[in-house]
Amino acid sequence: MRFFRINIYLTIKYFFFSLFSSHKKITNKINKYLKFYSNKNEIILTSQLRVGFKLVLNYLKEKNPKKNEIIVNSYNLAEMINICQNTNLKVKYAKLNNNLFIDENDLKKKINKKTLAVLVTNIFNTYDSSIKIKSICNKRKIPLIEDNAIYFGNFKKIKKKKIYAGSFGDYILNSFNIMKNISGMYGGSVATNDKKFALYANVKISKYKNFPIIKYFKQCLIFLILKILSNNFIYNIFFFNILKKANISQNRFILGIIYPSIKFKKTSLPEYYYSKINSFSKKMIYYQLSDNINFNKNHIKKKLNNIFYHKILNKKKINGIELLKYEDPNFQNYNDYPIIVERKKALVNYLFSKGIETKTVQYVDCQKIFKSKKSNELKNYENKILCLPNHKLISKKYIMFIVNNLEKFYKNK
Repeated sequence: MRFFRINIYLTIKYFFFSLFSSHKKITNKINKYLKFYSNKNEIILTSQLRVGFKLVLNYLKEKNPKKNEIIVNSYNLAEMINICQNTNLKVKYAKLNNNLFIDENDLKKKINKKTLAVLVTNIFNTYDSSIKIKSICNKRKIPLIEDNAIYFGNFKKIKKKKIYAGSFGDYILNSFNIMKNISGMYGGSVATNDKKFALYANVKISKYKNFPIIKYFKQCLIFLILKILSNNFIYNIFFFNILKKANISQNRFILGIIYPSIKFKKTSLPEYYYSKINSFSKKMIYYQLSDNINFNKNHIKKKLNNIFYHKILNKKKINGIELLKYEDPNFQNYNDYPIIVERKKALVNYLFSKGIETKTVQYVDCQKIFKSKKSNELKNYENKILCLPNHKLISKKYIMFIVNNLEKFYKNK
């Protein structure tokens, strides 16, 4: 039995609840949940994470006009760097640690009088790494912007208290797009204790147009189609073969729908950035945030799969596969288990031939895309990171099947 790699946490139940329910006072209810996860007092809902990021940069730039530099992970979303450049900021790429997160020693060297902010992206990082970066920014009085699109709901338990990812920064960016842990089709938020920013952002958003209905309808249609295609019966007899051919031929149209790509940059921001989050998105976000039982169940299942992947791969020590540093399964609770591999393209084709779907597109080397100074910092990780399937339908038996095929591939090379 093959399994669709993507776990779309937004269920049909939430979708139809949102269609036929009232949205009175729903913003306050969402804000209450987001304040809990972020440990912040102010919540600004946006049409997507990037809108919130642009608002934060504009605000900080107006507040500190003489500062024009931002320090970021070089392994990032190209669109985030594009937003920085469109705000007339010089982007400085920090060196990375073993988990492709900003190296704290290099950050200390790169911060100067022109540094407007530091942007960290929660991808594979540990709790300790986040704490160290936060401490440096606090000491140097530099605002820390935390991109928490992937890690929402992940936590570190300290003295029986949960410290959530997305609570370290001065400005926390969350995403509620279609394939995130909480999905409203489109949607995002900024969490902060900066009351002046909250006022600034709400005034700006009040002047935005409503989110384009055609674009929203298209996203809803994609969701419904993916839900149908992810049915195990339909996936096995029909959809898997389409994905297999699309991956082998690198069909950008199909891959762009199934695995939303981030390999692009633009000279100007799309018009729909400047729009409000709609009530339908709000309702879907609220129903998922309020369903703690289902949310925790998904978290636990992903965690157990990640632990098992790491245990087996660490034990086998397959020549050709490198593992990332993995310290805390609750904090590093990956939606896809990441490994660093040799001969990635050949491996992906081999796994597809065995009925195993993997994710080949993740974050990218933004230094290369934006033609900054050449650096060997990423060691070509962009073409080496492979994400193995991880969701509630996948069993230990299926994980063993995947690992055994990884082992066979590298033994026969």
